[in-house]
Amino acid sequence: MSNPLHDPTRLEHELPMRWADLDELSHVNNVVYLDYASEARAVHVAAGELADRTARSISVEFLRPLLLSRTPLRVTSTDDGSRLVQEIAPATSAAPFARVTWSDAPAPDGDVPGGGEGYDVAVRRSDVGTGDVATPIAVFEYAQEARIASVARVRGAGGAGGAARFVVAQVDLTLGEPFAWQREPYPARTVVTRVGRSSFTVTTLFDEGRRGRAEAVLVGFDLQAQRSRVLDDDERAVLTEQLSPR
Repeated sequence: MSNPLHDPTRLEHELPMRWADLDELSHVNNVVYLDYASEARAVHVAAGELADRTARSISVEFLRPLLLSRTPLRVTSTDDGSRLVQEIAPATSAAPFARVTWSDAPAPDGDVPGGGEGYDVAVRRSDVGTGDVATPIAVFEYAQEARIASVARVRGAGGAGGAARFVVAQVDLTLGEPFAWQREPYPARTVVTRVGRSSFTVTTLFDEGRRGRAEAVLVGFDLQAQRSRVLDDDERAVLTEQLSPR
């Protein structure tokens, strides 16, 4: 067997989907992709096929929507010693629907302006895993919760459609000091850091970056046509306002 610390290792694992995996659009929830990847990773570690390393950053690319199916999912994992890349797709599909990358190195930090939307992260006992700290999946979900609270004003500016007006294209999460289970919430702050023609980027800092950060790219989405769309003037106005410190 090749050494997983040095030689590229390619592995496959299949698992079933659940109804609880879906969001309000009947697509697989963004957090669940990381759950799929983590499950496959744990299976390979338990079998001695992968080294049990601690990742410092996790990137998830959402390539196309995944709907509920009785067809099992296949997670294809490739480990080159410093990065574990996992592609997720139905077992009958050759093209990936999502790609998860675990890296030993943190994601590059960028400047984050002041202001933004504050959010209290409440750690639940069920979020805690090995070492009595929140799992990477839980931290990824904290980023999603903070992001949703921040983007709520932009959704309102866009009128009808609500959450369906945007989809997440990619999330880059850098893990910092761990989240322990406690009564008091941890502070988070989400700021709009880029506005493009059809997409924008929001950055969430956990405890001002001490406990990590998440950068998410959101794309305007036409629910009826099922494709990306240009941001409208009202959305751009709200987003541009949030670009500057308040």
